[in-house]
Amino acid sequence: MDVQRLRFSAMFAALTLSILGLAASAGPQDAVPSPVTVAVRVRDAGRFVAGLTLSDFEISEDGVPQRLQALYQVDKNAIVREEGEAAAVRPAVARRFHLLFQMYDYDPKISQALDYFFSSVLLPGDSLEIYTPVNSYQLTAQAFARKPKDVLARETKDLVRKDINKGNFVYKGLLKDLRRLVQGIQRSNPMIVPGDDAEGGMVSAFSMEQIMDQYRDSLAKLEALQRLDPDKIVGFAQAMKKQPGRKVLILFYQQEYRPELNPRELNTLIDNNQDNQSILADLHELFQVHHRAIPMDVDRIAQAYCDSGADVGFLFMRRTPEKFGGVTMREESEDVFKLFFRIAEATGGFAGTTQNPQAELKGAVEAMEACYLLAYTPGPAAKAGSFRRIAVAIKGKPFRISCGQGYFAR
Repeated sequence: MDVQRLRFSAMFAALTLSILGLAASAGPQDAVPSPVTVAVRVRDAGRFVAGLTLSDFEISEDGVPQRLQALYQVDKNAIVREEGEAAAVRPAVARRFHLLFQMYDYDPKISQALDYFFSSVLLPGDSLEIYTPVNSYQLTAQAFARKPKDVLARETKDLVRKDINKGNFVYKGLLKDLRRLVQGIQRSNPMIVPGDDAEGGMVSAFSMEQIMDQYRDSLAKLEALQRLDPDKIVGFAQAMKKQPGRKVLILFYQQEYRPELNPRELNTLIDNNQDNQSILADLHELFQVHHRAIPMDVDRIAQAYCDSGADVGFLFMRRTPEKFGGVTMREESEDVFKLFFRIAEATGGFAGTTQNPQAELKGAVEAMEACYLLAYTPGPAAKAGSFRRIAVAIKGKPFRISCGQGYFAR
C-alpha cells in the first residue's frame, strides 16, 4: 500500500518521538504577546451561520475584551471570505486528518465509514494519518497522485481490519480467561447450576478463593492493557500543535465490557458464604465495589488539546455485549468516555454516541468543516505557560457558538 508506516506501536504513543526538540517548559517570565487565531463555529438550528462580519463578534481573554484584527471564513480547506487588517501571513487552512481507532473487536461498519471519508471528505491538499492498536500510517501525497481514492480506501480498510484483529489478541485472551473464571466460581458453588455453554469446568478443581485470585490477576492484566498514559496523550497534542494548517483529530472509541458474576448468582454466593469472611471480602472487592479508574488531570489534558489548535471529534461506538452462560458483561468505559468527551467539548469539536460510525463520522465532519478564523493580538502580556481562557460572543444574536476554550501564553 502507498502509505508511509510510522514507527510507533500504540495509540497516543504514536507521536511521542516527533516531540523531540520541543522547547523545555518556560519559566515564570513575561511573555511577549503573539498574534492568536481562534477557530469559531456559529450555528443556528444546527446549521452553520455564514456571512458574519468582524463587527458581529466579541472576544475576550480571561474576561478582558480584545480587539479583533481580521476574520477569515473557511469552508473545508479553503478561505472563502476575509475581512480586516492585512495580515503578514494568511492562516494555513489545508487539513491534516488524524483518525484513531481504539477498538477491541473489528466492526464491519468501519469499512462504510472509511468509504465515506475517502469519497466525500478528503480533498486535494489534505493529508491523513491513521492510528491503529498496532501501527500508525501516513498517507503520502504520492499515493493520492498515483491511485484512485477507491483503491486507497480499500487498502486502508484492509490495514485497519488486520491491525484491529491482530492488535487485540492478548486482550481477547484475557477476556476469555475472565469469563472462564467467572463460570469456574459458579461451578465451585453447589447452589449454582451453570449453563450448558459454561467454560469454567477446567478450573472447577480449584477452590473458590484460588479462582478469585486468578480472576483478580487477569483483571489487573486487562486493566494494564487499557491504561492510558497522560503524558503521551499530552505529548500527542503538543506534536499536533507544531503541524501547520487545520488539525482534525477523530477518535473511534469502542465501548468496553468486563465479565463478572450476574447479580442473582452473586447474591446466592454471598448468602451461602456468610461464615467465610475471606470469600465475602473477595466478592465485595471484585464484583460489588470494583471500579476501573484512570488517574489523570483531565483539565491539563483538555487544555493541551485546546492549545494544539486541533478540532477533536469523539465517536463513541456502542456495541451489544456477547452473552455467556451465567456471565454479566459490565460496561466499563465511563472514565475514558468522560476524558475524551471533555477534550472534544474544550476544543469546540464534536462528540457523539453511535452504532452507525458512518453516520456519526458524517455528522462530525459536517460540524467541523466550516468555521470563522478570528485573528487578534492579545494584551496585556501574561506569564509564560499560563492558560489564557477565551470567550466569544455574537452581538445581539442568540446563536450557538463553539470554539477552543483557550491557549498557553508563550
